[in-house]
Amino acid sequence: MPPTKEEDFESWIRSKYNPRPFYIARHRFEKSQTGSIIIDKAVFDLEEAVDVGRMLLSVNPVSRLSAQVAIWEKNGTLVKGVLVIAIVLLILVILFLRR
Repeated sequence: MPPTKEEDFESWIRSKYNPRPFYIARHRFEKSQTGSIIIDKAVFDLEEAVDVGRMLLSVNPVSRLSAQVAIWEKNGTLVKGVLVIAIVLLILVILFLRR
């Protein structure tokens, strides 16, 4: 029986040196030379990366969404998204008040 994606991820995490990135649900996991894991250009501790990987491999959509938000938060995408939404809402309020 072939190994599951979770077993492959666990063995990739445990290996001391594996220069090839590991992909989970279109997210790229890379090992850095400092021992941390880089997920989509965001630096995570080893434990955090394991948790995010398990959440992405989960069948629970809420867990997968939580992992996605954690990645967005670490690489700055979440802040940029909230800022864009705030600007759009501000413009809408200004337009509404002018009428």
